Amino acid sequence: WTRVWCSAARVVFISSIFFHSSEPHNSRARRVANGLAIMSHTILLVQPGKPETRTYSDYESVNECMEGVCHIYEEHLKRQNPNTPSITYDISQLFDFVDQLVDLSCLVYQKSTNTYAPYNKAWIKEKIYILLRRQASKSQS
Repeated sequence: WTRVWCSAARVVFISSIFFHSSEPHNSRARRVANGLAIMSHTILLVQPGKPETRTYSDYESVNECMEGVCHIYEEHLKRQNPNTPSITYDISQLFDFVDQLVDLSCLVYQKSTNTYAPYNKAWIKEKIYILLRRQASKSQS
């Protein structure tokens, strides 16, 4: 399954073996956005339901973590629509999914203090919006 960016507000993912990411290989370079190092180690904490459903994932960057949140939603959609070869959703549907999770938060490593700073759903949604908007503008150019 591959995510194809159509616009800042709409995302399509399709089954495909012939996909090349539009993200350049050097995108993993260290950069700073909004005062937060993009390459900061990030831990995603997810609780979809009861406490025993809690899981965590870790990522090399905030952007990779936000991609991970999108992937979780896409996996949810695939389970809900197993026979659909192409599924379209918009950002409001993704955000509704985020809101219905019992808990979703992340911990982002702060090099200056050698600690992890916690961030909530609102912050995660803001970072996802920025990521999708950036990817949509790249795909249109």
